[in-house]
Amino acid sequence: MRRPGAGWWRFALPALTALGALAVVLAGAGPVPQAVAAVAPGVLAVGAVAAGLPRRPRSHRPPWVLHGLGLACVTAGHVLFHVALHQGGAWSGSAADVLFVLGNALVLTALARLSWRRFDSGALLDTAIAATGAAVAIGALVVRPALAQTGLSGTGAVLVVVYPLFDLLLLGLALHWLLSGRSARVPSVLAAAAYACLLAGDVLSGAVVLLGPELGGPWQLLPFSWCLSLLAAAALTSTRLAPAVPDETTTGWPLWRWLLVGGAACLAPAVLLGQGLAGLPVDWAVVGTGSLVLSALTLARVRQLVRRVEEQARQLAEVARTDALTGLPNRRTWDACLQRALAGGGPVAVALLDLDHFKRLNDTAGHAAGDRVLRSAAGAWRDLLPPAAMIARYGGEEFAVLLTGAAVPDALDLVEDLRRATPAPQTASAGVARWDGAESAAELVARADAALYAAKRGGRDRVAAR
Repeated sequence: MRRPGAGWWRFALPALTALGALAVVLAGAGPVPQAVAAVAPGVLAVGAVAAGLPRRPRSHRPPWVLHGLGLACVTAGHVLFHVALHQGGAWSGSAADVLFVLGNALVLTALARLSWRRFDSGALLDTAIAATGAAVAIGALVVRPALAQTGLSGTGAVLVVVYPLFDLLLLGLALHWLLSGRSARVPSVLAAAAYACLLAGDVLSGAVVLLGPELGGPWQLLPFSWCLSLLAAAALTSTRLAPAVPDETTTGWPLWRWLLVGGAACLAPAVLLGQGLAGLPVDWAVVGTGSLVLSALTLARVRQLVRRVEEQARQLAEVARTDALTGLPNRRTWDACLQRALAGGGPVAVALLDLDHFKRLNDTAGHAAGDRVLRSAAGAWRDLLPPAAMIARYGGEEFAVLLTGAAVPDALDLVEDLRRATPAPQTASAGVARWDGAESAAELVARADAALYAAKRGGRDRVAAR
């Protein structure tokens, strides 16, 4: 059964509206076609959000309603903007800006609510690095020069700052979804591309303010039309946020993520270098502050990744030392402990325990029953051992016990207690050997193994010593 929203046909209408906006600009059409090309994507986006509400989880519907209201405000802003433009108004500073700001605020609130309690710390730091790098470039190359050279004040100055700020926050949320994998890949890419278009449109508008209003024209509206078209496509292809994905330390980073985070971290020095080479005044306040923030964020990200790698290494080391079925140390760990005990020169004793007729149990009752017996026997034996002793799974149904110090004189009695503690009706045989102070670890274990086989030949369910 195909998942809802997976059909590629859902891209058709958004693609047609985006291409229509481009065609209107290229054809040099009049104000009415321009208005239609600017408003149609917004109407489609609002309709897509409304149409998708019934199939979304109830907990997600309120933020999606906010999202739809925000897009409706933006669309209404485009209507007012073109009405004012048709009446000879200016390209910026119109009453439509109130609706644009309100719409952006509603959309930002909606996306923040959808992301609430779903933030991934690693993706959040990567997003912050990307947004900070972009903010440095935009602030130093567009916003600050526009404010300084054009004499903007009041509402105009606020808008030059507020629009890119909203855009960066919206783009940051979409990037967080994409980087953390908490929504389906296609809608996340579409949303990130939409807010990138929105940011590009506002940056171009700021550049027009900086370089001269005569450079403005219908082409300025294209990024905004494309933004709304992409948001419509994202709404049509998305039903809900997905659950978390595997940790990035196990899935690795794709090339695009390296380029995004690494490129953003290099933006501040690139701006500084570009201003210097072009002979422009160096905006040390923006670039310097941005560089400090980027350095702090990068350091925090590196620290987080190092801690994750250390934790992963600890877990891998634990897996390498532990038997997965019983939770006991494995043979490699036991061998290493035996070598250290012999190197210390103190009294040492070893015992090998073997579950009687275990192959018969596996063949008749099944491997699941055999696993249960292994786990229960391991737990019962481990609970009886003194703190200075250790028991490990030596292989198959065989277990090894290492005794040192004061526990060695009572080794035979202790192993006898272990044999009695074997969960009924299962029985066990055991062989015990004390170190003579000169033999190797292999020779000591061989003596314990010989004692174990002597116990088996003697009728099983008993302890023998060598």
